[in-house]
Amino acid sequence: MAVLAGIVGAVVGFVIGILLTEVVFANNSTWPDVIPVALAVIGWLGTRELLRRRRSRKPEHGVPSAS
Repeated sequence: MAVLAGIVGAVVGFVIGILLTEVVFANNSTWPDVIPVALAVIGWLGTRELLRRRRSRKPEHGVPSAS
């Protein structure tokens, strides 16, 4: 599940990076090509970590203890 979340985060980060470099900060230089890749990596790492933290907080499902 963490891999799927990472892929979704990478795609979203890449799309946001493309929108930023092509629409918002449009220019003809080649250095902005790094921004979509950097945002894809940040999206991958961020969503995987978010999913792992969220999963670790969930209480265990099962029979409640008798104590």
